[in-house]
Amino acid sequence: MTLTPKRTTTEKKLAANRTNGRKSRGAVTPEGKARAARANLRHGFYSEAPQEALVALGEDPVEYHRLLDSLENNLEEGLECQLVRRVARTLWRMQRAERMQDGLAVQRVQKGLDLDRMRTGPGLVRHNDIYQRLADLGKAMNRPEFVPSAEEVQAFVTGFGASPPADIQKLFPLLRSLQGAVAPGAAPSGENSGGDPGSAAEGDTRASARKELSDALFKVMFHYCEVGDRLFQRHEKMWSRENIAALMAPTGENAMLMQRMEDSNLRQLWRLTNLLFKVRNKS
Repeated sequence: MTLTPKRTTTEKKLAANRTNGRKSRGAVTPEGKARAARANLRHGFYSEAPQEALVALGEDPVEYHRLLDSLENNLEEGLECQLVRRVARTLWRMQRAERMQDGLAVQRVQKGLDLDRMRTGPGLVRHNDIYQRLADLGKAMNRPEFVPSAEEVQAFVTGFGASPPADIQKLFPLLRSLQGAVAPGAAPSGENSGGDPGSAAEGDTRASARKELSDALFKVMFHYCEVGDRLFQRHEKMWSRENIAALMAPTGENAMLMQRMEDSNLRQLWRLTNLLFKVRNKS
């Protein structure tokens, strides 16, 4: 039992269909007749017009007949010529696959290096900036007469930004203590004041503040020196042969597709060359 109801046609509808059918004569022009013929085009086992099938498939019948003539005139030479062409085609596809794989490998390496630079670059730049500011203060501390001015202390503090590291913040009060150890009216930073630099008590206070700042500065610089070495080693490792090789390793669907393409081309080349040698040796 069918679930689709059968359509019924009235006698009036049948008569109208017959009348309209008698008015239609089909295609009249040669172009129209050709289009009508192609509408019922068959190929394969049912093909009655092979050339039209070739044209419909976008192929050149002339090339087909040229191949057929070469095989009919000399099967051995014609087959050998076709095999040589296919071997060349396969080798060219293999070279193309190599270029595609190399291009994908370059993209993977570049992407991996960009990510590594994003992870290590900003930290290394920030670290070098901090260490350079500490080194500048250390050079100034090597001068026995050095006493920072209020402007120099402020420049040192603001130079580390709005959120300086905790170990750096410990240096700020020590630097201010050294700056505050200057006697009233005395010239800072070793400038000649033209008189006594201060009492013995003030000299002891300044020496104590200098030693405390110097010890703390040495510890902080030693820490940043070790951290800088580790960051630099990590940055150098990014360009090592091992890291480049790891980034170059094929991953993803495209890389796997290229690998299968290479394997397929290699198998086809093996079959073609074996067949070509058999044709040439007439075996």
